[in-house]
Amino acid sequence: MKATTYMMAAAMTIALAACDNESEKVIEVYTPEEGEIQLMMMHPHQTRVTETSFEASDSIGVYVTANDAALQLAGNEVNNELFTYNGTSWTSKRKVYWNTGKHNVYAFYPYSKKVNDVVDYSFSVQTDQSTDWGYMHSDFLFASALDVTASTTPVTMQFEHKLSNVIVKLEKGENYEGEIPANAEVYLLSTVPHAVIDLTTGDAAKDNYGAETVIRCRQLSNTQYQGIVVPQSLTSRRPLVEVVIGDVSYLMEGKISYRPGMRHTISVTLDQNPEQIKIEIGGSLEGWN
Repeated sequence: MKATTYMMAAAMTIALAACDNESEKVIEVYTPEEGEIQLMMMHPHQTRVTETSFEASDSIGVYVTANDAALQLAGNEVNNELFTYNGTSWTSKRKVYWNTGKHNVYAFYPYSKKVNDVVDYSFSVQTDQSTDWGYMHSDFLFASALDVTASTTPVTMQFEHKLSNVIVKLEKGENYEGEIPANAEVYLLSTVPHAVIDLTTGDAAKDNYGAETVIRCRQLSNTQYQGIVVPQSLTSRRPLVEVVIGDVSYLMEGKISYRPGMRHTISVTLDQNPEQIKIEIGGSLEGWN
């Protein structure tokens, strides 16, 4: 009886709220069925253009295997199932359920329906990362949960960045007059944008058959730009960064090793004469996760 009274009161409260503000959107809370697989996806920063949490409509691919079975392209308990975030919870495109025993769960972002290989999955960063979409869809995230059993509560999947993040800082030299303009363009050079990724670990390596390209960075401020690259080493002196300001192009060369899950800072000191620039590589190196 008390439960019935509570439910009626709750229904009346919702109805009144709807009358007070019909324009407000009501997010439906999904109620899973018994035995249905539930997952809680945790962004590496969890606190996109927030870059710090997942957003509504984000999609993730999920595999589930028995804990003693190797991940395969097909024939797993769950095969690259699409999970989508509605702003409050993650739901699968098709209902998927736990089997008995223990399981391994693997998840990756951004979702792709086409997975060619679970050990050498092909992934490419976007060459134009100046837009939010281009940047976010270059950020490969991976999570796994091993030896888990069926649960009525969501299994937590803690994601990690698996590629390399690059921050380019523009600084004024002694002979640079005025302020650095807000319309500069910054490009990362000489990197292969294609990776092969092991979907059991998330480890990413450069595709040795891939061609080098130019990546346009997104702007964080007048003096800071950001891009994502596939982990790789440039062991010989190569063009690394190009800064275009109006009709002037600054081209920097050097060596660098882009490390997975790390944020690299490249400081560029500008001069009025494009030939008198300075570059400091690895001015700081910190964990991106």
